[in-house]
Amino acid sequence: MAIATAAAAGATVGTDAGADAGADAGAGADRIPDPDPPPSSPTPFGAPLPIARYTCPILLRGGNFRSYLAAADTKVAFVEGDDWLALVNRSPPGALAPSYAPSDLVDLATGVERAAVACETPHECLRRDAAGALRRMLSAMRQDGIKGKVESAYRGFGTQCWVFAKWADKARGGFCEATAQSALPGHSQHQLGTTVDMFTEEWAEKGGVFRNGFGCTAGGRWLDENAWRFGFVLPYPIDPDDRKDGSRCATRADRAVPIDPKTGYKHEPWHLRFIGDDAAARYHEAWQKSGPGSPQEITLEQWLRAQRGLVGDGELPVCDGCQCGACSTMANDDERTPCGAASLQLDGNGRVRSPSEAPGIVGAGASRAAGGLVEVEVTLRVPAHSPTQPPVTSRDGPEYVDGATYLALVPYPDSRPHAYPDLTGAWRVAVEPVPAGETRWPWRVSIAAADLAATWNRANLLLPGKAGDAVKVRVRLTPPRGTSRLKVALLRDDAERDARELALP
Repeated sequence: MAIATAAAAGATVGTDAGADAGADAGAGADRIPDPDPPPSSPTPFGAPLPIARYTCPILLRGGNFRSYLAAADTKVAFVEGDDWLALVNRSPPGALAPSYAPSDLVDLATGVERAAVACETPHECLRRDAAGALRRMLSAMRQDGIKGKVESAYRGFGTQCWVFAKWADKARGGFCEATAQSALPGHSQHQLGTTVDMFTEEWAEKGGVFRNGFGCTAGGRWLDENAWRFGFVLPYPIDPDDRKDGSRCATRADRAVPIDPKTGYKHEPWHLRFIGDDAAARYHEAWQKSGPGSPQEITLEQWLRAQRGLVGDGELPVCDGCQCGACSTMANDDERTPCGAASLQLDGNGRVRSPSEAPGIVGAGASRAAGGLVEVEVTLRVPAHSPTQPPVTSRDGPEYVDGATYLALVPYPDSRPHAYPDLTGAWRVAVEPVPAGETRWPWRVSIAAADLAATWNRANLLLPGKAGDAVKVRVRLTPPRGTSRLKVALLRDDAERDARELALP
């Protein structure tokens, strides 16, 4: 895991994790109607706020980097920053406006009120309630023999622009490595004025604080177990699939650990966000009920989404050229975005659009594979920006074996079964035995690019289908004993399209 380093002038900074935005992606008689929003709110991300001036030009086309943001993704913001439960993340609707700054910031050292422009190193600031809670937490840590150390607190949009640029310049993998652990400006929880990067004095004395291992120290474990009692939450835990021997503080070493698709970032045991005593207690209770250590374990992201009536584990990152095939954009012109057709398009309220036409099956066949499995290969015509969802499959897996269904599928070796219930508007290839069993269409698979499986099968969220006139989707399965025929179809919201039967060889 790459760790951010000091930015400049001795200051150590942490990481985090438009005008045409409302236009249609296309028109036509076969256009699939957009899914109806849940009854809780037609605008669950918040009311769109026009951005008068985007003040981080290095992230625009022609800026300092080959990667960039589409203009439409810098023209509108949805997040109300004063909301203690604001949904700030890597997605287009998860951004704060450049002009947003809290009005109740206080100096952590003195408690004196400070304007946002005066809250730069060495004057670390938080919103007043968050600062009071932090003092109480630091006192409790001292009573337990742990001396906490705040490394970074409030950061404004401009500061985050500069921080990200420094990160991207120094990271071995450049811009795209930086996005895995440093938020784009506007997408940083530090701009809320409720977030700190917290370490201990002992940890800081041994070198740069942003390095691997803090989570397994006494201070890291204390924060993991007790921060919620003071209104703070750790938004970026280790995904259960990536934990070493079930540890909450160490990642497995037998395979590469990508970003957690439920949060958009890698593990950050030092990153704490204040949401208030009551909300933190309610979140902690919901987390306990979700099954800690299981694939169903929630993070703060999923809990905040549930408060807004949002379904699914998360939203895709904004398209910046780094996650093509797994990103989303407010733009409706593929020529103006870094990922073109390999993206989801969002409407003016931040919701995923339907494609101009429906996907369709061109052909399908079945063959015998090793281990008694049957491999079904389906050829599809997939319009650009067609929403789909996991599980993503390839010849390497995952495989539907031993009675597995889309509600209980092991996506990786040595992992526990995941569930991929239907998401509104998502297209999937579906297969079932003839005659159908108790579970209709038990084997459902994504129409996304196969290389997305390693990261995105860890969550259940909308993905863009792989666009093309001859897209191959493969699924390996074990049909019930005595099955001689299979039925294949495209499935969307439990409605079948292009269904056909296949004889087993």
